[in-house]
Amino acid sequence: MWKFLLSAKNGVPLDACSGLSDEPTLIAESLKTTEAHWKSASITTATTTTIVTAIPNESILLTDIIITLSKKVTASTIIVRFSDGTNTVNLFTLDGATNPFQFSHAFQGGLRGWKEANLQVVTNEATTVSALVGYVHLTPMATKTYSVWNGER
Repeated sequence: MWKFLLSAKNGVPLDACSGLSDEPTLIAESLKTTEAHWKSASITTATTTTIVTAIPNESILLTDIIITLSKKVTASTIIVRFSDGTNTVNLFTLDGATNPFQFSHAFQGGLRGWKEANLQVVTNEATTVSALVGYVHLTPMATKTYSVWNGER
């Protein structure tokens, strides 16, 4: 029997885990495939709802998002944003005053937040909004502070 150790250029071993047959399997998938989580929320009042909370010292990488408004509400808007309590960045604003809608997007490269920024949905009127978010928690090494993140966008 031969033993092999696959490693990166710096000598760090590549990851392997038990595959479907319980045999050791080299991981050749993206983080979005192996570490993805999802959360959902139903919102019926004018409020700020935190959908995904960042782990302390880590950040969130969005993989997918679906926002559904089941009935139009006069003067309503739905804002999807990152916020750490000090810094807030609106990702997009949806108009709920004209028609019901479904908005969905798969972030091919992922959409990263910054250190300890939560993903929130803000509604300004009593609406009927559903949100589904796919995401990955990024480690402190892969996480940027707000100032670095903001400078790079």
